[in-house]
Amino acid sequence: MAIVENNLLFHNFQGKIGKFMVFRVVRGKTIVSKYPDMSRVERSSDQKANNTLFKRAVQTAKLDYRDPDLKAALLKRMKANKKLKDRNPFNVLVSEILNEQAYILSRDKATELVNQYNQNYQLSDRQAAALKFLLIYGEINNALYMQVTNVSRPTATRDLANLVKQGILLSIGKGPATTYKLLDKL
Repeated sequence: MAIVENNLLFHNFQGKIGKFMVFRVVRGKTIVSKYPDMSRVERSSDQKANNTLFKRAVQTAKLDYRDPDLKAALLKRMKANKKLKDRNPFNVLVSEILNEQAYILSRDKATELVNQYNQNYQLSDRQAAALKFLLIYGEINNALYMQVTNVSRPTATRDLANLVKQGILLSIGKGPATTYKLLDKL
């Protein structure tokens, strides 16, 4: 990492050059560092869920930001709020969407509900773990189920189909893009 000072070429320069160098501006100083190698990083199921939520928030924000009426309403809200006045409107929109999509339930509440589900339905340990994940994050898909429960794809598909058949989950979509949401809220 290097700090670039008094260089007209890189003054307030931000971004990256290919996959070699990254430029950031922190407190008025331009910092140059090597592009991070994330190839060996194994993300947890919580990290994957958060990445999915963030990806959806950005996609939704892009659509909302193109709408002139929604953009005007956002700018009006930002102008009225002192904390938001100097922030990037797109980032504010992403932040608002993330706050709306934030955790559905706390871990303790999710554990209580999973225990109630176990009393009403005969859930396996895998299904209970996946249901807890779903109660916390709002939805689950086959890949996340596999990550949370450490099972193969066919087992994940079978377990999720069983939860749909019992009336606990609702499947949305088809094929690899299928997501599952809670249908029965006890």
